Amino acid sequence: MKKRYLYSLIALAVTSACRAETYPAPVGPSQADFGGAGLLQTPTARMAPEGEFNLNYRDNDQYRFYSASMQLFPWMEATLRYTDVRTRHYSSVKAFSGDQTYKDKAFDVKFRLWEEGYWLPQVSAGIRDLGGTGLFDGEYVVASKAWGPFDFSLGMGWGYLGTSGNIKNPLCEYSDKYCHRDNSYQMAGSFNFSGMFHGPTSLFWRRGVPDAVAATQAES
Repeated sequence: MKKRYLYSLIALAVTSACRAETYPAPVGPSQADFGGAGLLQTPTARMAPEGEFNLNYRDNDQYRFYSASMQLFPWMEATLRYTDVRTRHYSSVKAFSGDQTYKDKAFDVKFRLWEEGYWLPQVSAGIRDLGGTGLFDGEYVVASKAWGPFDFSLGMGWGYLGTSGNIKNPLCEYSDKYCHRDNSYQMAGSFNFSGMFHGPTSLFWRRGVPDAVAATQAES
């Protein structure tokens, strides 16, 4: 009887070890609506594995997003995005536009400032619509920290990401010029570095389950 119990325990241990080796590898961070690591329209500080390439497609009542993201380095992510704006005509002249909707092209970059430690979160900073028309331009700084099975992110955004303006731009303490932002559309291919981190600012947060689809997002 004792031998049977012993054999059963050995079989259970071997089976558990085999299962442990066959668990699927982590799939990495989810992709945001705009492309790049994030959740829905909220970016996170997470980075995909170096060399990973992602093609993304998102569709809603207002926009249709096509994007391609590449993890060029462990600390740098680049995204190309093409957006079909369904609520806007291609031209202000209706006869010229016909049924054609407005199309917007954009280039985004994100840099990891430092990696996550035992106590400190991973922190990244990014720029959206760099050299674009300014329709979705924005800048952000975001921190992400894993806590048990959850992955929390807290960030601060300007431009498109700061639309709600739920906090005062902290850079206004340095100079009043940071309190205002030029929201007029630019010519594609022009770089407006002087307007970065200007204007209304918003806090956004995210809670997700690492390597899983289930997650929540809030932006107030």
